[in-house]
Amino acid sequence: IETEFVDAARARGHSESLITEVWELVTGFNGYAFCRAHSTAYGVEAYQSAWLKLNFPAEFMASVLTHGKGFYSPLAYILECHRLGIRISPPWINAPGPAFQAIRQPGDPPLIRIPALRVKHLGEITSQRILSELQRNHFSSLQDFYLRTQASQEEMESLLRSGAFDGFGKPRTTLFWEWQQARRAFGGDLEPGQGWLLPPPDLDKLPEATLSEPSHLQRLEWEMDLFGFTASGHPLELYPAIAWNTYCPIHRLGEFLGEEVVVCGLVIEQRTHHQVTGELMKFMTICDWTGIVETELFADSYRSYGQETSRHKVLELHARVESFDNHCGHTLRILKARRPREQMS
Repeated sequence: IETEFVDAARARGHSESLITEVWELVTGFNGYAFCRAHSTAYGVEAYQSAWLKLNFPAEFMASVLTHGKGFYSPLAYILECHRLGIRISPPWINAPGPAFQAIRQPGDPPLIRIPALRVKHLGEITSQRILSELQRNHFSSLQDFYLRTQASQEEMESLLRSGAFDGFGKPRTTLFWEWQQARRAFGGDLEPGQGWLLPPPDLDKLPEATLSEPSHLQRLEWEMDLFGFTASGHPLELYPAIAWNTYCPIHRLGEFLGEEVVVCGLVIEQRTHHQVTGELMKFMTICDWTGIVETELFADSYRSYGQETSRHKVLELHARVESFDNHCGHTLRILKARRPREQMS
């Protein structure tokens, strides 16, 4: 093949140095290229995916979240749901999954429900009990759930914080004390499924200590911990103190090609890479309230600011807007990275 390539190139009048350079590029590409049939198969899948996302966005994104894979984390897909106008719903114990569920109601925006089985700290045994019990009947209350599944303390706390019992129509503080009463009556040191024959007289008495309902911000923080993303609101609501309106919004970056800008964004994906010189650099994907953009932190900047990019979840970036070679998009070449400024009190 090389001989044929060289002969054909010479016949077209190309220099030996250029022929050698191009052949080295071709052989290098051979390491990660694939055949035409493979390319065609990917093309068909890309077309089908684009059609599904356009016509059935909620169902498509629910499937993407269910099956995962790919380079991006679930947080990136949740942000795409927000961009598409798809609401995210906390889990409901009577619809535990394991798949994310697309829900459509006439006149309402589409919604994707997080499966309760995806809640952090929920063990395999309890998950199987939930599915098994639901085949018999739905859970009628938190106590009914606890008695039928014998979930551990850590599992119950995680489910409560995730909102999985909110569908019972009671405040979370009430649900918490109901669980404490059930735990005192049927849990603790007692045998599973065995309660008091003659309960103590004060068993149903609530403690004098009162709890307050979690704030919106507290719910978002719990969801981020339990799911890796938020359900009750946009992920950027976790950072209310940041002065977002003092930075160049991501959706306007195309107006500043070749210029330096200052942006602020939540890091939703990052990975390090070695340049041709062997030096470390970093690729990052960031988002603000208006969009998502890919960025590069080359070796010279990475040496100075690489630690900052790992220290802060939200970054202020001084960067140059660089156009793609095909002029169909742009990226940010980071020059400086630091902690973002906050709003004036």
